[in-house]
Amino acid sequence: MDLKLIRKAYTLYGIFGETRGPSDELICVTLEHAYKEGDNYVPKVAPGTYTCVRGVHKLSNLNPFEAFEVKGVPSFQTCAVSGILFHIGNYNRDSEGCVLLGMGKGTGCILESREAFDKFMALQEGVDSFTLQIE
Repeated sequence: MDLKLIRKAYTLYGIFGETRGPSDELICVTLEHAYKEGDNYVPKVAPGTYTCVRGVHKLSNLNPFEAFEVKGVPSFQTCAVSGILFHIGNYNRDSEGCVLLGMGKGTGCILESREAFDKFMALQEGVDSFTLQIE
């Protein structure tokens, strides 16, 4: 299922948004790491259209897991960006640019991330890739 990521708030606590399906239905809320740029907070992934591909990935000391990776992300400031995933996490510190998924928004965080990730992956069952439009 192709998705749209709509960013709603750029804050010290992260970039908050939501993913929506083809009929504009809300799938889940999102949180991306906020990078300070001047007086503003920005995400690693610029607005645009991307292909997301299913694969097995590993973060830090965690066991490998299946997730979708956002492909074709241009470089961010002076570093090359790679490995932008959709994954579980609740706070700005849980992401280095990846898209965290939640069922709701709390104070400076997103909530019920594991449930949102499971829902997201179930909706993409049998799908190897999809198009993501980021606004």
